[in-house]
Amino acid sequence: MMAPSTAVSAPGKVLLAGGYTVLDPVCRGLVFALSARIHVVASSTEAGETGSITVRSPQFDGAVWTYSTSDPGDGSAITVTQTNSSTSSANPFVATAIRYALSYLGLPHIPPTTLTILADNDYYSQPPPPLPRFNNLRTPLSAAHKTGLGSSAALVTALTAALLSHLASTDVKAHLPTIHNLAQAAHCAAQGKVGSGFDVAAATYGSCQYQRFPPSVLSAIPDPSSQTFTSQLRDTVRSEWPMTCTPVVLPTSLGIVLGDVRGGSATPGMVRSVLDWRKNDADSQATWDALDTRNRSLIAAVTELSSSGDDISAAAESITARIADIRSAVRSLGEKAGVPIEPPSQTALLDAATASVEGVLGGVVPGAGGYDAVCFLYVDAGDTGAKLRKFLSEYQLENGVVRALDAREEREGVRVEDVASYSDVKEYFDGLTLDGA
Repeated sequence: MMAPSTAVSAPGKVLLAGGYTVLDPVCRGLVFALSARIHVVASSTEAGETGSITVRSPQFDGAVWTYSTSDPGDGSAITVTQTNSSTSSANPFVATAIRYALSYLGLPHIPPTTLTILADNDYYSQPPPPLPRFNNLRTPLSAAHKTGLGSSAALVTALTAALLSHLASTDVKAHLPTIHNLAQAAHCAAQGKVGSGFDVAAATYGSCQYQRFPPSVLSAIPDPSSQTFTSQLRDTVRSEWPMTCTPVVLPTSLGIVLGDVRGGSATPGMVRSVLDWRKNDADSQATWDALDTRNRSLIAAVTELSSSGDDISAAAESITARIADIRSAVRSLGEKAGVPIEPPSQTALLDAATASVEGVLGGVVPGAGGYDAVCFLYVDAGDTGAKLRKFLSEYQLENGVVRALDAREEREGVRVEDVASYSDVKEYFDGLTLDGA
């Protein structure tokens, strides 16, 4: 019997090493999952129109999407039609995740379902603390400033897992490869391109050393209108993908702090510019290889420290040097590609924090770079973390101060949550029945 409500969450990410090079199947990246999570609570009732799905994101003004779904019956994708398009703009990540999950499941009956999305506060720039859990930003979703923690990947992963768990009683932990592959397919379709996938991998599996799947894996899936879409989607999702996602743990001697600079970057555009440069510049491979070599060096140092449990004091100087080497290579790549991967304002912030706070080993603008949240690696001893957070709160940017995020490294990926844990935000579930809440 279907549970009245099901809750699932998936973590955000920070790519400490591997920015841009992780797009290459021969390169590796070091990605840490974060305690900042996207939560999806699924609730169904037998009353209402069969196949109707309502998606709500109550932390934002007007963030409600209603859909009707139907099966064409010819092997093509489930149709997902937004029925309130006159009052709410389209949300391709939500609609595509629903379409792919329902097409994969192929259920004969879909009860009226409501999906409530809640985002931990670190995903968006926030007013000064103290803040309640799942703070209501009282602004349209389109006007919210993202911090760059991978909200779309965490959202698609959580939606996928919630739909499979709620509608088909799928054991989330026992079916991580299925959830991962299906979420990757949906996320890439929503983006309109096949990315590296490290963000969905971290959202599913947690912190890992990641080596991507070949883009050709997803090219086998035809257009949703094709009568072979459903069969090809299932075959692709159920197959074993040639990729590496080796679990890692941040060494107990190290900590990370992220700082929101209230910017946010158009990642797809930056990535496109870098890839165009790599394709058209005959000398680009040397720059690419130099960055990959430095990334591998830092990955090796951090993972070795994690597995050996050695004293950080012996490795601190080496890690600091390796972070500095990566930053130098990143700036070089950015200058040659004409992309502000580490803009001057971010350089000044990273340099100042590393020089001013004892125990800070270095910092990076993770992932694609730009004006997303910066990430610092520090020796987790005494009050170093508190001193770093204080420094960031007092550091002056052109548009204000840096906000140290609450997120910490958390090795676990997607997971089922206790519905009762949302009892403190019952107002977000007005009109819904939540077991245990």
